Amino acid sequence: MMKFGKQVLSVLAVTAGAVAMIGGTTTAQAKKKTTTKPVTIYLTRHGETTGNVMGRVQGWSDFPLTKNGTKVANDLGRGLKGKKFVAAYAGNLTRQQVTAKHALKYSGNKKVKVNVSKYLREGGYGSFEGDSIAADNALIAGVYGFKNGDEMMAKQGKNYWTKLQDAYYKLDKKNSQKTKLVKADRAESSKQVEKRMAKEMKTIAKATKKRGGGNVLVVSSGMSINEYLSTVTKKYKGTPLKNVSVTKLVYKNGKLSVSGNIGSMYYANKGAKLAK
Repeated sequence: MMKFGKQVLSVLAVTAGAVAMIGGTTTAQAKKKTTTKPVTIYLTRHGETTGNVMGRVQGWSDFPLTKNGTKVANDLGRGLKGKKFVAAYAGNLTRQQVTAKHALKYSGNKKVKVNVSKYLREGGYGSFEGDSIAADNALIAGVYGFKNGDEMMAKQGKNYWTKLQDAYYKLDKKNSQKTKLVKADRAESSKQVEKRMAKEMKTIAKATKKRGGGNVLVVSSGMSINEYLSTVTKKYKGTPLKNVSVTKLVYKNGKLSVSGNIGSMYYANKGAKLAK
């Protein structure tokens, strides 16, 4: 049998302890890695509003859901039944928050709190807020030399929504409507909307991953979602988003990417069938 001096034994003990610590850390890290779930964000447009029905420019104006708007929000929830949400977020507009609450309630996630963020609200239209869309149609299209909104949409293609936002911005910057709004209350540019949406979406994804991952419901608005999506995926075609349509995004390697179809009505349609 080999004999070791006290000093050698001491060194061996320290070395063994160090190896054990390294091994323990590696095991803990591996365990943490395997228990972290993927982060999947269900980015959703709000339900139908009185402003939608009346053809009004909504933006930051707080139009409520119609009776049908509440119904489709409930249908969305029924269609999402079985999906466990670890968190929920909505813009600071009534139509966004109410849609989120109804979707959570009818999907079996009513205990999940809706976090409110002004960065998820609709694009701001400044002096044009509350206007008739039809009345402003020619004026907005005229910024780019088009006769009307239909021609503008056809010619601009997938860039239509960002161009529309920028038309409001350009006209309001020149104060075409002769209002006394201060700069902070005037129409946003598409870059401003894209930037705040992208930043908030990334913040939500990072926070969710830090808590262990899972599904997150995020309710925003048609224009703001369109403008955001135009910057994150080549799948984007500029197709109008229907009320309570869902676009799934997965967070991986520090980046959000679209998973599946943009503006899917699958969950709402499924919920509508279940409600019958």
